Amino acid sequence: MSNSYQNDEISSIAGEPANNSPLKPVPPIDGRLTDEQMEEHDTQSPKKKAMIVLQTVSIIIALILSAYSFTIIDSLDDSSNAGADGTEVLVRTAGREADHICTEGGADIFIGNDNNGNGILEEDEVTSTTRLCHGKEGLSGPQGATGPNGLPGIDSLVNTTIIEYGNESCPHGGILISTGLDLNANGTLDSEEIQNSEFVCNGMVGINGANGIDGTSGHSALVERIAPPPYLCSNGVVINFGVDDGNGAGIADDELMHDDEIIESLKICSEPLNYGPISDLFPGVSDGFSSQCSEFAWSTAHNMLISAGSDSASGCELWTSEGTITSTNQLIDLNPGNADSSPGLHLGFTPVSVNDEELWLFDADNGVNGRELWITNLTASGTQQLTGYSGDGIIADSVAERWMDGLIFSDSNFDLMWTNGQSVYNIFDAPFFESATQINLDLTQAKFSSHAQTSFAVDEYGIWLSGIHDDIGYEMHYLSNEGEFMSWDLNNFEDSTPNSILPFGDYAIVVAEDGINGRQLVQLNSSGSHTWLTSMSLQSNGNPPTNVGENLGLNLLDNKIIFDAQISAVDPTVWSYDLQTGNLVELSSLVVAPSERVDAVMANGKLWFDCITGATAEELCMSDGTSSGTKVIHEFQPGMGSAEIRSILPVDNHLLIVANGEVNGVDTGHCLWSFDTMTLEAELVYDPWAGAGNNSDAAGYGSLIGNEELVVFVADNGVSGMELHLWSPLTLQDEWLIW
Repeated sequence: MSNSYQNDEISSIAGEPANNSPLKPVPPIDGRLTDEQMEEHDTQSPKKKAMIVLQTVSIIIALILSAYSFTIIDSLDDSSNAGADGTEVLVRTAGREADHICTEGGADIFIGNDNNGNGILEEDEVTSTTRLCHGKEGLSGPQGATGPNGLPGIDSLVNTTIIEYGNESCPHGGILISTGLDLNANGTLDSEEIQNSEFVCNGMVGINGANGIDGTSGHSALVERIAPPPYLCSNGVVINFGVDDGNGAGIADDELMHDDEIIESLKICSEPLNYGPISDLFPGVSDGFSSQCSEFAWSTAHNMLISAGSDSASGCELWTSEGTITSTNQLIDLNPGNADSSPGLHLGFTPVSVNDEELWLFDADNGVNGRELWITNLTASGTQQLTGYSGDGIIADSVAERWMDGLIFSDSNFDLMWTNGQSVYNIFDAPFFESATQINLDLTQAKFSSHAQTSFAVDEYGIWLSGIHDDIGYEMHYLSNEGEFMSWDLNNFEDSTPNSILPFGDYAIVVAEDGINGRQLVQLNSSGSHTWLTSMSLQSNGNPPTNVGENLGLNLLDNKIIFDAQISAVDPTVWSYDLQTGNLVELSSLVVAPSERVDAVMANGKLWFDCITGATAEELCMSDGTSSGTKVIHEFQPGMGSAEIRSILPVDNHLLIVANGEVNGVDTGHCLWSFDTMTLEAELVYDPWAGAGNNSDAAGYGSLIGNEELVVFVADNGVSGMELHLWSPLTLQDEWLIW
């Protein structure tokens, strides 16, 4: 890859005065400056120095892009021998004088294919131009007092040594590049002054082999420049590099860059990544969100937020947003007037795929038909009512779960229903069951109904669920993907009231009651049998336990099930059951009330949850499945103050946590924190309402939702009330170049 000969001319960097000298300044051989040059160097303006840094960075980026493009071309599959010749991708940079586009000057990055093969990117070969403009120079500040004279600087030296053939480090020869400081000022880099050495080795000379048969043609390299998502960067550019090889879901040789064909991306933003409020649904300090209007979700397919929200005119209705305030708009007023349709109140928002299009299911009340199930493609015209019950079809006890490319849910009649986003069926009449299977399930359908506490757990083979069967009561059941239905009568005296289901494919472990020993762990086998795993009892009087898996639930960590159980005192503690040895262990008697506020999450091979100890109020705790590794891991509020953790979202090796913390002895109120699960350090990353005594009440409604690119939650910034706020976890990484 080569740059244009135009860059070999002596020209001023954009934003600097032109230099009319016909000759390039040549530094002295010994690397030292004359007194006159030193004086001139010391008096260079800060702007000129900044321009030099900009030119250097631009050249480095150009060299990286050039080397990278060469690597892509060179790495194309050459095992298929000679094919159609491709063209080299060239990158050229040039300084830009101040003009009407870049008022302070800047730089241009030109990208194109070397169509004539002369190694020079000519004007008619340029296919993409990226323009980087300098920011406007600020006013000069007052001149500061003259500082004391500094000590004389020390020259840095570079020495190269030829490496002969047969060297241990470079078997085929090369050069050794050594760098260091001329501490003794003798103009020579002595051995004791060397600070860094790098070998640059020659490659092995190959032996010409016999010509092979012609192979298939290779694939072209692609370079694509796109605008970054507006919710991340308002002013920047993303340059994608890839090969038009049809990798993954891509299409080979269509001259289009598909996501799976991207090999590397250069992401540049002119300012730090965006964060802050993205809505003001109810203008002013009034709240756009409340306990009855707080559901929202992010659509990755549409790069859009779908949300409930309330304004001053239409009540709680359906809104969408692309992650910025200007893009946040009401999608549709389902319940006209100042009445609430409260989208997602009981079932939230769940995505399904219909004809390769992502659609979203939610419950809402249009004021005429009661609360029903609705579906939307995130357009007003594509938002439709899906179910049509007499009165409310969805109630507060309704539950839902994604299964078999659709949604299984319980309705107001306590029937289990399934929808693919187009039609609604009783689960036992679902279209993916064969007709003969549906006939066999008819008897089950007549006897089965959901319970107010029905719960689901899905694995690759089917769905485990609790429900009422007329013959055995409220018990555990299993429905396979092929329509095999199975039930367990775990309590011969009354209902076993199962909960906390942990599926393993051909078996599941749940918490249930056998009528004699209280609530225990039981294993349900696909053969229809079951085995009780534990026999815990209260330490005080030997009575059966009644509180097992209520908050922490059942969590698989290595070969152990981590759960909560109340065996002693007044609060549950953390327990472990080893699936291999059958050992039951209380991991800590000091860590109590685990996961009382928020659901536990898995990250970095450990279980994270909120808990209380005798020395702390509610704080962040963890367990690695051992007694020593089950403990409080971080105090957001040192001492007996409570962190009041409201939401935990794992992202890579970090936990994003909404908690009431303290910084330098000052209470921050509820803010967004990042906790590094590797270093075990916490950092306040976003305070929506900064200042002593201010509490944004973050996640007081709803919880954290998001992914590796963004998180969204409800908070009050003191100006616009309870509204949606956005922050990007990419801020914790170096994926973006902030210009």
